[in-house]
Amino acid sequence: MRHRRLAAILALDVVGYTRMMQSNPQGLVATLNKVFSEVVRPAVAANNGSVAKLMGDGAIVEFPAAASALDAALRIQTELRQTSTPYNVPEVILLRAGLHAGDVMVEGSEILGDSINIAARLEAAAEPGGILLSKVFHDLLGASTTAPLRRLGARSFKGIVEPIEVLSVSFDRTIAKVRNEQLATEQVVQFCKSKDGVGLAWAENGNGAPIVKAPNWIGHLALDWRNPGISPIITSLASTYRLIRFDARGNGLSDWDVDEISFERFVDDLEIVFDAAKIERAPILALSQGCAVAAAFAARRPERVSAIVMIGGFPLGRANRKSEKDRQRAQALRSMMTAGWDDESPSLRDLLAEIIVPTASVEERRQYALDMKQMISPENLGRYRDVVDYVDVTEILAKVSAPCLVLSCQGDRMQPIDQGRLFAAGLPASSFIAYDSPNHLVPESDPIWPKLEQDTLSFLAQHAI
Repeated sequence: MRHRRLAAILALDVVGYTRMMQSNPQGLVATLNKVFSEVVRPAVAANNGSVAKLMGDGAIVEFPAAASALDAALRIQTELRQTSTPYNVPEVILLRAGLHAGDVMVEGSEILGDSINIAARLEAAAEPGGILLSKVFHDLLGASTTAPLRRLGARSFKGIVEPIEVLSVSFDRTIAKVRNEQLATEQVVQFCKSKDGVGLAWAENGNGAPIVKAPNWIGHLALDWRNPGISPIITSLASTYRLIRFDARGNGLSDWDVDEISFERFVDDLEIVFDAAKIERAPILALSQGCAVAAAFAARRPERVSAIVMIGGFPLGRANRKSEKDRQRAQALRSMMTAGWDDESPSLRDLLAEIIVPTASVEERRQYALDMKQMISPENLGRYRDVVDYVDVTEILAKVSAPCLVLSCQGDRMQPIDQGRLFAAGLPASSFIAYDSPNHLVPESDPIWPKLEQDTLSFLAQHAI
């Protein structure tokens, strides 16, 4: 008797099966038996799945929940990607995987229906060793996964009437996540005292010539490694240089109970960290608000700054700009932030994450929104906005003698690109590059990230001491 039920479907297929079967059929069959017995079946069993159909070149697997199906697919593909795994004939065995969820028709031991067909189409379109999943499947996951996913948009498939919204698992970002977690655990957080007695938390990673990161808006030494807009650039620099970072006063791991939060103190504190790390002269990495701080420090102490990389910077805060709309936005943003910052449901912080890193994955933005609450209190946030919104370093830019690389994104909604141009125009020794991106800070998933990384590394190679 036929009946229907809801199921999550994993479709698997062997890459290059026909070619390998022609060259070494016995070896291929033996190796595939080993793959399914040692890799596939244990992952399926661990997630309460059942193999509905097993073919020579693949399988259809049913799971009671989307999270279980994704976990099994991740286990399978991660193990097969390990170079030490001896599954080859002599080519290394790779699988493609597709995930979908929906109604299936059960007839005896068989399952039938469109859901299986869609999973199979997704599998066929996946990269070797990759995983494609439908938006329907993703929606059923909810917040139950931290797997890095990339939205690929709507795609049409043979035999499927309507286009399907598709996502892929980014295994490169999975590897990056592991690397960043290691960097976070390796760093030793130290403390130094500001001129007015505030405890400033700082840390260093990597070896080589020193680079100091100016603190941007808000941050957290331990959490920045999973911040989608910050982790790519600091990870890249820490692999080549001795990277010094610190949390600004009033947020992160630095003292929160402080008498003064001001732009002058931010500049003072940057020099204190230079001294604590025993750095006489070095380039500065500056993001967003940090660009103005770095410029002010370079104007004050030119002998200590060999160069500045500025990403998403602005020399004029919103409240100081000519546009009445900008000034209104500054006030509205401050009011919203202080009123809703510590809400249990991070709707405001979700919105900020979407503005700062719109092309990051949904999961990355949600984690960033959750982390923001640990970075600063609502009270200090209001005090920060009172400083940031009234920044004006335009008059001192001519005093900055250090070479500056000014990088801005054309679609930046947090700080418009004309602020980057204003920075570059006022700096005597600057280069300006605009990228086709909607991000304020650039995540690794952004197509322009490799170019921004290369531009940054090429510039620093000329100026790191």
